[in-house]
Amino acid sequence: MPLTLLAGPAHAGKVALLLERYLAVLPLEPVLIVPNAPDVERVERDLLRRAGVLLSGSIGTFDDLFRQIAKGHPAYRAPVGELQRSLAVRRAVERVRLDGLAASARFGGFADALAAVLTELDNGLVEPHEAPGELAALHEAYRAELAALGRWDLPLLRRHAAERVAGDLGAWAGQPVFAYGFEDLTAAEWSLLEALAGRTEVTVSLPYEPGRAVLASLERTANDLQALAGPGRSEELPARSAEWSQPALAHLERALFRDSPDPAAAPPIDGAIRFLEGAGSRATLELVAADLLELIRDGLAPERIAVVCPSVERWRAPLETAFGSLGVPFAVEGSSPFRETALGQALLAALRFAWGADPTRNDLYAFLRTPYSGLARSHVDYVEGRLRGRAIRRPELVEEETRKLRSADLPLIPALRATADPIAALREAGRALLRAAHGLDAPPTSDLARADLRAHEALSEALDELAEWRRLGGALSRDEAVAAIERAPVRLARPLEAGRVHVIDLLRARTRSYDTVVV
Repeated sequence: MPLTLLAGPAHAGKVALLLERYLAVLPLEPVLIVPNAPDVERVERDLLRRAGVLLSGSIGTFDDLFRQIAKGHPAYRAPVGELQRSLAVRRAVERVRLDGLAASARFGGFADALAAVLTELDNGLVEPHEAPGELAALHEAYRAELAALGRWDLPLLRRHAAERVAGDLGAWAGQPVFAYGFEDLTAAEWSLLEALAGRTEVTVSLPYEPGRAVLASLERTANDLQALAGPGRSEELPARSAEWSQPALAHLERALFRDSPDPAAAPPIDGAIRFLEGAGSRATLELVAADLLELIRDGLAPERIAVVCPSVERWRAPLETAFGSLGVPFAVEGSSPFRETALGQALLAALRFAWGADPTRNDLYAFLRTPYSGLARSHVDYVEGRLRGRAIRRPELVEEETRKLRSADLPLIPALRATADPIAALREAGRALLRAAHGLDAPPTSDLARADLRAHEALSEALDELAEWRRLGGALSRDEAVAAIERAPVRLARPLEAGRVHVIDLLRARTRSYDTVVV
């Protein structure tokens, strides 16, 4: 049962055709692979508009499919979470005697970089002994750490799932498979599709058109899929962007990166494309915000507008400043480290003073002047001013004099020191910060409160993961617990949030449809 390839340029109707074929075989419990988890809900709504009701079939990402298949593996092991994986990588680095990499391994970022490399190796189905130099020893040590925990990680789960489909006749019950939204495949994903194509009907959609410079990077993927599909199993859909897009946008899609486009063939722009230029990122984003406000005031729903960034993380701060100051309702889709949230900054400042090796007055007062301390800002500023005037800097004196001037103990700090278990201490500290900032009298409903609740939820999930790590036999120090929660991902906004302009990255934008897009 070879693979079927649907190829064509943007707006050729590839995904629409793929979804129609998915609906046509619903009684066979087909599987639809979408690019990202947020796309699952969007595609479900699209299918419901087409069919009215869905009583069979499943929709998920490649990783969802890998997990489903891997659970039937006779040696299945639950995968570790990302924080647990980071701890296992750090343990592996500590156990391996390094030579050439020793200087780099002294820094905290080495383990994070190594984790990314190990992911690439496992996604590429590279065995530890096949890695070059000291990387082989580090890979072996990391695998040994996972074995000691009795766990896999997600890249290892992908590998075992692909191997199971390739070698176990009972790994797949014959459900048709449909996939779209990717522009490249890892070795594990390719191995999975290749094995599934030998068991059932597999239909794949790829944005590709021979001879187009703008799609040249996909030529190898297209050729590999065409070879797997075999003769007569590749369908090339013609360009149809003129049917869906304004003439200027349709012309841009067809002429982009041509060596010698015909200027006479270009239609008038007619407002379909606008170019904004400002003196720096702040000024440019303010021009964008002014345009967005005009569109919204003219009646365009904010959720029908997308602001597309190459990297949401890099642009998030200036976007929040410019859009917030002009009152543009927006939601940034993605995640941010716990350390960059208001709740995280307050908690980490308190931890630096309570648990740090070199606490400072600035650490303590960075926490006390936040709403999460429960103290009035004016009172905190008065006390800190007295300490500054008397040049009190030593941590023990700072703490003693602050207590005297307040005629009360410090909030949170004594509790952090008194609790030996770092997980229990952090769990109670998170609850205490929320109580201090929002109280217990009414449910918090403001944007800031919702952001704090998301940050607290991420903290709780991270602590649950650390508790599981310790249950599996892994040691956990205070410093390791703090380093782990710093990196815990906090969801920034619900995908496709109503009433707000969506700020997304390029990978998410390529599978979405909006009335207005700002790049």
